Amino acid sequence: MSNPVVSVPSSLSMARSPQFITGKNNALPNDRLDSMTLQLKIYSGAKTLPAGTANYSLEKTYSINEVINFEVSDLVRSEFYHDFSIWNDIGFVQSPQGEALWVAPLGDYTYTSAGTGPISGTWSNSNADAYLTTDGWATMTNIAPTSVTQAVLATSRDRQVQPSAYEVLALYNSVANELGSIHITWENGVTGLLKNFDGSTTPPSAASNNTQNLVIYAGVGTANLDNNPEIDIDIKPMNQTNGGIGSYYDVILMNDDDFPTEITRIRYYVVCEAKYTPYQIAFINRFGVADFITFFKRSDERGTFTNDSYQKSIYNDGFTTPSLQVGKYQSFNVNSRNSLTLNTGFVDEDYDEVIKDILMSEYVAVLDGSNWVSVVPDRGSIEYQKHINQKLINYTMTFTYGFDERSLVR
Repeated sequence: MSNPVVSVPSSLSMARSPQFITGKNNALPNDRLDSMTLQLKIYSGAKTLPAGTANYSLEKTYSINEVINFEVSDLVRSEFYHDFSIWNDIGFVQSPQGEALWVAPLGDYTYTSAGTGPISGTWSNSNADAYLTTDGWATMTNIAPTSVTQAVLATSRDRQVQPSAYEVLALYNSVANELGSIHITWENGVTGLLKNFDGSTTPPSAASNNTQNLVIYAGVGTANLDNNPEIDIDIKPMNQTNGGIGSYYDVILMNDDDFPTEITRIRYYVVCEAKYTPYQIAFINRFGVADFITFFKRSDERGTFTNDSYQKSIYNDGFTTPSLQVGKYQSFNVNSRNSLTLNTGFVDEDYDEVIKDILMSEYVAVLDGSNWVSVVPDRGSIEYQKHINQKLINYTMTFTYGFDERSLVR
């Protein structure tokens, strides 16, 4: 006897790449897969199935080579929520609700086993096949996307940060990663542990199977560390020589073994820009989480103005002299969209991947004072620079604000 088998994605899966729920039944001669239903429950929080109806219900009453396939990523993408407000948080922080989601596929099938049938059965009615997903994408070299397992949900690069600037780092806090603590180690050897407001050094529990605990953020920017009341004063940037400017610190992720070992590390260079005004950009990266980059060098702001116009009829007779203050050609719906042209300053070759992430992102914002304001990067062709060609690498990018200068939001 042959029962159909069903394949589902595994965690952590990217929703901007294909996600297949596939049923198959051809292990024996005369096997058939006649029909298959799929109910998708998409939710955040604990893995426990929520009550109520499914977000989506699908059905196929035919198979091709005894295979029935559902591609569900388009349905999942509409359920995400993105929020950059975590940028100035302290210690270990849960991700915003809706940034990571559980997708629980449920359903029934009708099949024939070696010519005997039709047989009706349930292939899933629990959360056993639920998988974690974020609003990310896989590269062209990963045609059949595999699950993400790395701890740092960002492209590999050394980071440049301003003194007294906030920035958080997205982490995949899975049980497999066994994230136990984070060490902050300065160039001069001074080291200490990242701590929460309660003084603890551990991240939220991955064993809780809560989406907000599985994808988390660590407040490891210079201002996050300076304003963390619990960490050792020795590792605060403000207490380094010259405020840490010109030096670097490593953010070292450690596992939770009895004798902790290093999972990975990220280097942060503290850069002071005396001439130009740096701009901080936030974006949803290829892993579907918030990421940050600072453009340190020259910036230019431009306005692009638009209007509609008409010719006004000006009344005149033998007793009336028209006013020259009222023109025949009148404008209305006058507005402007401002844009920023920014320069990274000199960076390493590995910044090509973060530039790609920004241009591929549909959620980009610039820090305006204390507010994140939506911007749209100007897309087109870009040359990814190499030291052998350009010697000194600097990227110039233009961002257009996502709002008109005169607000017409209703």
